[in-house]
Amino acid sequence: MSLVTDLSLATLHHLAILTVFGALLAEFALLRLRPSAGWIELVARVDLAYGIAAGVALAVGAARVAWGLRGADYYLGNPVFWLKMVLFVAIGLISVSPTLTYLRWRRAARVDGRLPQPGELTRVRRWIHLQLALFVGLPMLAAMMARGVGY
Repeated sequence: MSLVTDLSLATLHHLAILTVFGALLAEFALLRLRPSAGWIELVARVDLAYGIAAGVALAVGAARVAWGLRGADYYLGNPVFWLKMVLFVAIGLISVSPTLTYLRWRRAARVDGRLPQPGELTRVRRWIHLQLALFVGLPMLAAMMARGVGY
């Protein structure tokens, strides 16, 4: 693989991760606003962007492992890499509950105009807070890997 291809993959990977974080922050901010039918649609669209960006980050990350200049052995033999993967998957699994909730809210709003109850908002906010708290570990682990920790 060429240096240009490796750099392109790294850049796309970082942009996807930043998009994931931006979408998560947007959900955090939106959940502070008063719910409305338009608000529910917006939250659901932001969550879709979150999911797409996470998928892109995962796919491009896999491409970096397979075809990056460092080679698969660098990543696959590194326990810090595996910790980073476990953390990423944990964040993804935690995101399932808010996503399902947004879809339920959207369906209810479209059918009869129902809006989320305060208790539901509180529960979803907690899941978003947990994702944000765990997300902090991703750049820390990435920086450790960049410095050869675990290799």
